Amino acid sequence: MNDLSLEMKGCPKSIVLFCFLLSNLFLFSQNEHLVIGRTTGKLLLKNNVSVRTFGFTNSLSGQVTLPGSEIKAKVGDTVRVDFWSISQGNPVSLFCKAIDFVQWDKNNKVMKKKEAIHHMEHGFYSFIAEEPGTYLYYSPENYPFNLQAGMFGLIIIEPKEKDLLAPEPLREMLWCSNEMDTKWHADAIMGTEYDPRNKPIVLPPYKPNYFLINGKVASDTKGLQSLDRKHETVLLRLVNSGLYLHEIVFPPNAKLKLRFGSETALTESANGCKVALHEGESLEILVFLENVGDGEQLIYCFTDPISKKKVYETAIAVFH
Repeated sequence: MNDLSLEMKGCPKSIVLFCFLLSNLFLFSQNEHLVIGRTTGKLLLKNNVSVRTFGFTNSLSGQVTLPGSEIKAKVGDTVRVDFWSISQGNPVSLFCKAIDFVQWDKNNKVMKKKEAIHHMEHGFYSFIAEEPGTYLYYSPENYPFNLQAGMFGLIIIEPKEKDLLAPEPLREMLWCSNEMDTKWHADAIMGTEYDPRNKPIVLPPYKPNYFLINGKVASDTKGLQSLDRKHETVLLRLVNSGLYLHEIVFPPNAKLKLRFGSETALTESANGCKVALHEGESLEILVFLENVGDGEQLIYCFTDPISKKKVYETAIAVFH
C-alpha cells in the first residue's frame, strides 16, 4: 500500500491533529512551516526516463520536487517546523549541518534525545535564524541513501535589514545540483520494508549516470540572465546536494562577489572565476555580467572526490 492511499484513509483525523498541535506548539512562533516526508515521488529525466524518488513537500497534494520544501526566514526569527512523515520504510528526521535543530515532543517539551519520525507521525523542530545564507537540510537516516533519493530541501535566511551599500540584485537564481545513480532508485531498494533493528540498506557501488540542476538534467539548464538585461546584477544561490565535487567556471569577464558562504570556495584566474562546492556546501554570490560576450558559456563540472576524476561536464549559455 502506498502513502497516498494511507493519506486518504487517515486524512481527516491527521489534519485535525496537525491543526491542534500546530496551534499549541507554534502559538508564539514567528515563522511556521509544514514539511511532509514521502516516498512516492517520480522524477522525469531525459528521453522520458522516469525514476522513483523520495522527497519533501509542503502539502498533501504537492508533488515531490528536487530540491523539496523551502523554508524561508529572516535573521532573528524563531522558525518552527512540523514534520509529518507519511513515508514508507524506515523512520526519518530533519537535519542541517550548519543549523542546530531543537526537537520538541507533542506536549511542547524539548526532547533531550532526538528521535526519527515513524510513518504517519509528526515531529516538531525549531531553530533560531542566526546567520544569513542558503542552507541544505535533509534526512540523515541511511546516509547517503535518503539524501540521494531526494529527501532534501533548502533553508534561506535573509538579512534582517538590507545593506544599502550593496548592489541590489534584480534577479534571483537557484542552482541546486546533484548526481543520480538510477540503480539506487529501483523499487527493490526504495521499497525496502522498515527494519526495527535499523539494519542498513544494502546499496550497489555509487555510479551516477544522471547529473542534475534543480531536478533536471544539467545540460537543459537555461542561462543566468536574458540578454537584454545583462547589465542587471544576478543573485545566484548555489547548493551541492550531491556526493561529488561540483565546480562552476565562469567566463573571464564575469565578475563575482561573495554574498554568503566560504571565501575559499571562490577563486579567480586568467581563465575566469571558479566556484567549487563540496558535498553539502552552499554559496550565495552576486554575478555581474555586463562585460560578458553575448555568446559566452560557463562550464559545470561533477568530479568524483575519491578518484579525483571529472565524471561529467556541460556548457551552459550565460544568457538566454
